[in-house]
Amino acid sequence: MRLNTLSYGLLALLSASPLTGYDLAQKIKPLWQAGHSQIYPLLAALEQNGYIAFERIEQQDKPDKKEYSITDKGLTELGRWVELPAENPVLRDELHFKLYGLWLSEPEKAKALLVTREAFCRSELKRYDGLMRGLEEKRVSGQDARKQNARLLGRYLLISKRMMDTRTSLAFCEWAMKELEASEWLEG
Repeated sequence: MRLNTLSYGLLALLSASPLTGYDLAQKIKPLWQAGHSQIYPLLAALEQNGYIAFERIEQQDKPDKKEYSITDKGLTELGRWVELPAENPVLRDELHFKLYGLWLSEPEKAKALLVTREAFCRSELKRYDGLMRGLEEKRVSGQDARKQNARLLGRYLLISKRMMDTRTSLAFCEWAMKELEASEWLEG
């Protein structure tokens, strides 16, 4: 089986702790655009190829759920992949095209577009702050601290990067709104 990036993403999330398919879908949302229709077939293929295993958990008045965990084979493959150079990032942001066509918009509606993105950025920063506090609470000291904290380092770096990116987007929105209000571009 040739693994794609989403497969490796699922393995990476499972390397931190066992998760259900639903939990994986929720955790992957801020990192990658993937729906249940992509995730569940990949989980089945990863399980069939020995990269992950699952435990069936009984639930009352609901169908049983599967909790997935990474196997030694999955950890080995994930470790191999992590050390390969990453592909160049793919940038997909609808706002970019809207900004390009902004000349077709009324100034108030253009500003509303930026206000909406600004609110989203502020909301994301609050969410990332909560995630960061959660990581800080998981840090330990003592004999086994290095290994346990090393597992948290990647998540710490990722959340920090997302916070930096979001702060940059927020600063852009603030700057762009000032440009809209005082812009010589709009004078005719």
